[in-house]
Amino acid sequence: MERLARGDEHALAELYQRWSRPLFSFLVKMCADQALAEDLVQEVFLRVWRAAPRYQPTAKFSTWLFHIARNHWLNEREKKMHRLRPLSLGASSSDDDAPLDAADRSARSPAEKVLDKELGARIDGAVGRLPEKLRETWALAATKGLAYPEVAEILEIPVGTVKSRMFQAVRLLRHDLEPYVADKDVPDDL
Repeated sequence: MERLARGDEHALAELYQRWSRPLFSFLVKMCADQALAEDLVQEVFLRVWRAAPRYQPTAKFSTWLFHIARNHWLNEREKKMHRLRPLSLGASSSDDDAPLDAADRSARSPAEKVLDKELGARIDGAVGRLPEKLRETWALAATKGLAYPEVAEILEIPVGTVKSRMFQAVRLLRHDLEPYVADKDVPDDL
């Protein structure tokens, strides 16, 4: 950001290369529309470029960036609320969100792949049914792996509220997914 503030255009390209995929992944989970998420990513980076001269590194860059993205999404949602369709993560999840790496996926049998896809669709549906506040907290903490203090800063809420929302999200997801994973080991964080 310091280089960008000094007018180094290559710095913006580097920031875009590093952060566009995680930002897109977060935004597509929030809006369930790949085209809209792509537009939002472009607008966020335009805002980053415009804000570069005033940028003060008071927090981690990722916190600042996701905060901008979240606020921009909330503004756009207000404008386009009636046109958004229900959240579906299955078709839009990026590779960096996949639970198995490519080697693990290719070694699995076709039946296992079908079961994984079915379970993935059920998980996506359960996450999509979470109330928005829980879903955005889940998307930042569980999916993006951000620490609770960072999530709190992005959402402008206390850390205790982040913990409470994550607890509620996990409880609702466990309840929703219980019939589908009753015979399997369920991780403690789900």
